[in-house]
Amino acid sequence: MIGLPGDPQTTNWPYGSMPVPPAPRRRRRWPWVAGAVALVLVLGAVAVPLYQRLTRPTPTEQVQSALASLEHAAVIRLTGESVTMDGMPQRVTLSLAGKRAYGQVRGSAGSADVLVRHGVTYLRGDRAWWRGADETAALYLSGHWTAQTSGLSLDPTKLTQTGLAKYLGKGLRANADPDAHAKPAGAGYPSVLGSTAVTPYRLPNGSVVFVTANAPYRLAGIDRAPGAADGGYLDLTVATADKDSFASGFAKLAAGVHGDPKTPAHYDYHDKPKQGTCDPYSCTESVRLGADGGDTSRKGHVVGFFSSDEAGKHIVGTCSAKLPKMQPNHFARVSCTTRSQSWRRWTASGASTHYWVWILPLDPGYVGDHPNQVINVFTAGVDATDMDPDDIVLESEDALGVTDHLIAAGAWKGRAAVDAVHAICDAGALGVLEPLIMAGQVQLDQDSFGDWFNDEHLSAAVAAKEHAAAGSTKLALGSWQDPDDRTVKADLIDISAKTTVTTGRVTTTRRTRGDIEQAADRARKGTMPAGFGRQLRIVAGPGSALYWSSASGVAAALRAAGVTPAMLHGIRHIRVVTGFGTATLTPNQLRK
Repeated sequence: MIGLPGDPQTTNWPYGSMPVPPAPRRRRRWPWVAGAVALVLVLGAVAVPLYQRLTRPTPTEQVQSALASLEHAAVIRLTGESVTMDGMPQRVTLSLAGKRAYGQVRGSAGSADVLVRHGVTYLRGDRAWWRGADETAALYLSGHWTAQTSGLSLDPTKLTQTGLAKYLGKGLRANADPDAHAKPAGAGYPSVLGSTAVTPYRLPNGSVVFVTANAPYRLAGIDRAPGAADGGYLDLTVATADKDSFASGFAKLAAGVHGDPKTPAHYDYHDKPKQGTCDPYSCTESVRLGADGGDTSRKGHVVGFFSSDEAGKHIVGTCSAKLPKMQPNHFARVSCTTRSQSWRRWTASGASTHYWVWILPLDPGYVGDHPNQVINVFTAGVDATDMDPDDIVLESEDALGVTDHLIAAGAWKGRAAVDAVHAICDAGALGVLEPLIMAGQVQLDQDSFGDWFNDEHLSAAVAAKEHAAAGSTKLALGSWQDPDDRTVKADLIDISAKTTVTTGRVTTTRRTRGDIEQAADRARKGTMPAGFGRQLRIVAGPGSALYWSSASGVAAALRAAGVTPAMLHGIRHIRVVTGFGTATLTPNQLRK
């Protein structure tokens, strides 16, 4: 049957014979989409970096942008290290706002607060700071603000934002002259300071600056900054700081600055000793003293020595007497009487009736009030003719105390003790070694220390301080007699830890390999007791790219400098101190 239009009936076709129209064909578009995405990614990977390279400011422009940002910063914070010509390091932390600044400087022994206002630098050092910086001032300057900046190895007045920007920008020009451009500093310098990605550039003036790797460009570090004193070296990191915090911190310190403390008086005699009453039991001599214009309120003494020979080698009597009360720039007479057993024995012997006498006034503001210590020192083998009032032992309470301790506790001869303390003071190491010696933690060789120790061995004294802080209770500097009576020589012998320590310093990037190799050669020459190991302690000074390495990057920096395990054969550990940490490595860790 055939249905008509509108008729609900339909034609009955045999099953399976009804024609089926074809399904609509779907267009396959995904290959084109994927290709387009891939093309975009490829173009992005190539074009974007290319565009960035083409539009990125030149190194000179990056540095100039960073210097402009530095100059306009309200407050900056500088941290780093300064080193004098003789290798004395100091850690520096300063906050600056224009011509005002405050912070702290920490030396190998002590520390000092620093304040700059009205173009004047003020210092407030602790006792350990002044022991190392100016032994004669330690007693009266400790803990007081002063315009005396002894020992400070930088001039903070040169570290203003404007001063830094002008110094670093000198000769830097974005012109056709390549000598006026900032240039990549080289692979020896790290690309990360702390957690900040940086790019190191060398400037026309010789400094290396670390500029943040991405815009906006900021100054993150300065290698060879201005402000180092006496031809030294200064490396600094740079960051911005809070203006309100600076104002409160500066005001707190500035409130304590009231000018220098009054300088103590120096005493001197103005005529020869005058004999008084002498008999077999006692003898009195007097001398006329004068005080200069300093503070005469401190207590003090004169000390006298009676000798049976003109050279003062044979002391037959001693005495002490209190300084008379006198006004500055005035004079007074003081008498000193010996009643010592040595005087009685000498007069009873009838050997002679002639004697010589020396009367020394002690300056209580400098050497304190310790006449018995002076007598102990100069009756232990020091000729009286050598007792110059300008001797450091008679000018510094701390130097006198160490000298007396060596004689009393170590049974040193007076001359050897005096020479040893002179060497310590000349090297600026009194602040480091005084507490170690007085506590009996470090031993000095009486026969050789005075001739061996000098400013080159300050790092050995600092290493002794570090080992003592780590728990070592028995240390020796220079040499030590082992249980088999062999003389062990090294910069430092840590007897507690069974380690000999040889110290060295990396002075420049070019000298990294040579300096370390030279220190290793010195270490291997020393006698090694059974059970002991050798350690190198290397300090990376400003002026070397190694200084900028973090503790985790030291091994890579040493490898890059050409230091190999073979160069360190026989060395158990190498300890490297940088400006950003300390790393202790074994030679095997330097294998590539």
